[in-house]
Amino acid sequence: MTKVTYVCPIFNKKKYLEKVLDSIKKQTGNFQKEYIFIDDGSRDGSLEYLKRKTGKWKNKLILKQKNKGPASATQVGISLATGDYVKLVGGDDVMAPFCTEILLKTITKKKSVAAFSSYKLLEDFNKIKYEESNIKKIKTINNPLLSTVKSSFSGTTPNLYCNKAIKKSDGCNIKIFVEDFSLVLELSQYGSFSFIENITSYGPKNDQDRIMTGKRTQLIHDYNAALFYFFKKNDEVDEFIKKTACIKSLGRADKWYRRIIGKSKFNKMNFYKVLLLLGRKDYVNLIRESCIFFYEFCNKNAIRYTIK
Repeated sequence: MTKVTYVCPIFNKKKYLEKVLDSIKKQTGNFQKEYIFIDDGSRDGSLEYLKRKTGKWKNKLILKQKNKGPASATQVGISLATGDYVKLVGGDDVMAPFCTEILLKTITKKKSVAAFSSYKLLEDFNKIKYEESNIKKIKTINNPLLSTVKSSFSGTTPNLYCNKAIKKSDGCNIKIFVEDFSLVLELSQYGSFSFIENITSYGPKNDQDRIMTGKRTQLIHDYNAALFYFFKKNDEVDEFIKKTACIKSLGRADKWYRRIIGKSKFNKMNFYKVLLLLGRKDYVNLIRESCIFFYEFCNKNAIRYTIK
């Protein structure tokens, strides 16, 4: 029988854990389940609550580590996962009961290494209304690396990943803080990606403790850092893909500078874009420069794990 491992990193998420854990436990489908929780140095009683709430769960493992960030915590979990598929779950995300089941049907039907679905933010989890549980419009991308670079495919709770492919790859890059984009980049080398339009999971809206809300600089930087480390390791990748990643990184840093910092003048990222037009080809080095650019203009505490 197919086995799915739920990997849930947790850092100070006690206020969400009741609904998060209930949604994990209520997942429907005919498959074996394994649960791995990693407390990433919580200080709000999350670990104690987690132990109480899951006290009678079978096939469960709870680990504790000093705070290192979601990439480190997630990688610890997936390195121990024994399931055929890995279902990452954010510590503040609630899954529809059919979330795993519908993603499992998608990934096995298309023999993909990753299945992606949609995600919705809500101000009140009590107002969740689960939508259609039948698969909506499967789209599959073969050889998805270029598309991943262009569209920055990522995510945890709305997605399902093939564990065999994760084990072939390096998984999450623990040199950076954010976990999901580096993992998806790695997986894009090992098979197709499939996408469905169903909303399968929900997160809290306007919560400043969420990375996508309260740590935007960290998030944007880490998308560039993930590209830098990936192409530094995989220099043999087609030049067009590396150039696309370089343009994407420079553009991302430029937009951050303009929107987050409030600057609109010509900057170093614009200068590098001009050099690309003139034929410069040291793409990996320029991606690195797009990361270093952040350090010049942001608070030193805004980014954890900088590129040296």
